[in-house]
Amino acid sequence: MNRYIGTMLVLFGTTYIFAQNRPQPPEGMVYVEAGSFIMGSTYGDPDERPRHIAYTKAFFIDKYEVSNAEFAEFDPTFEFPTSKKDNAAIVTWSQANAYAQWAGKRLPTEKEWEKAARGVDGRIFPWGNTYDNTYVVWDQKSTRGTSIAKPTSPYGCYDMAGGVWEWTADWYKPYPGNDVPMEQYGETYKVMRGGSNFNNHSFIRTSHRYYLLPEDLRAYPVGFRCVLDVKK
Repeated sequence: MNRYIGTMLVLFGTTYIFAQNRPQPPEGMVYVEAGSFIMGSTYGDPDERPRHIAYTKAFFIDKYEVSNAEFAEFDPTFEFPTSKKDNAAIVTWSQANAYAQWAGKRLPTEKEWEKAARGVDGRIFPWGNTYDNTYVVWDQKSTRGTSIAKPTSPYGCYDMAGGVWEWTADWYKPYPGNDVPMEQYGETYKVMRGGSNFNNHSFIRTSHRYYLLPEDLRAYPVGFRCVLDVKK
C-alpha cells in the first residue's frame, strides 16, 4: 500500500473513532476535549508570564455569554430594557456564580476559559493571529454574536474577544514560575477575561487577564458564560 495512502487511512480512522466517541453537547454549549494547550504569553503583561503548557479535563462551555433574558429566568427581579433581552447580562461575580449553580453548571476556570478561546495552538485572538475590527462586538447596544465577521473560537464560542469582560472562577494569582510581584495577587480580586468594548485590541488577546473586586461593576461591564463537566 502507498505509504501516503496508508498514513491517511490511519489518520481518517483515528478521526472517525474520535468523532464517534465525542459526546453530544447540551443545547447552547460546545465540547472542549481533554488535553494540553499553550497558555500565557511571552510578550504580554507580566501577569501573563510565563508562557507554559496547561492541561484541562474535557468540558462543555456556553457558545454565548448568558443573556439578560436568560438571567431573568433565574432572578425575576433582574431589570433590563426589553430591547436588550439578547445582550450579555452584566452582573457581579456572586450573581454569576449563583446563576451557574442554579443552571446545574459552574463558572469556568482561567484554564478552561483560555483554552476555549484560543484552542491548542497559542493563537493571539480567538480567530487567529491578525487583529480585525470586524471580528469584535464593540458596541454594547449590539446583541450577542453580531460582529460583522461573526468569528468563533476554535471550539465554536462567540464573543470571546470584546463586548463585555467575562468572570472566571479563579482568584487573581500569579502563574507558577512567575516571580514578578503584584499587590493585587491573592484572594481579593477575581479574574476576568475577554476585554470589553472600550479597550484597545491588546486587552482582547486570548492570554490577557485582569482583576476586579467580585461585587464591583462601577468601572467595568462584566458578563459570564458557564461550563459543565463531561460525565464519564
